[in-house]
Amino acid sequence: MTGEPRRVHRPQRPHTRWEIDEQTTLGAAYVRSLMRGQLRTGLAAFAVLVLLLATLPLFFGALGSATVVWVVLGFAAYPVLVLLAWWYVRRAERNESDFARLVEGAEHRGGP
Repeated sequence: MTGEPRRVHRPQRPHTRWEIDEQTTLGAAYVRSLMRGQLRTGLAAFAVLVLLLATLPLFFGALGSATVVWVVLGFAAYPVLVLLAWWYVRRAERNESDFARLVEGAEHRGGP
């Protein structure tokens, strides 16, 4: 056979991904759930950061030693910030993997 096929068979796209790609109501609900989770994670990290920064002046006032203040600012603050950033990235990645599992699970069940 050398002729062109009369019908082109297109592979079926998974229904849930189609909902998200086409921005249907269900797809928008899926994306909103991911965005809410990411927003909660970001706000939690921001709240911890603000709490840490707000308490530093009180901590420095209680110390009264300029040397200790500079040591805290120069060395002790960075591991805390790195730990907070590490937590944020891990949590954001977990939110995304949960979202991916939700979408894949809905596809394997045959739809929403």
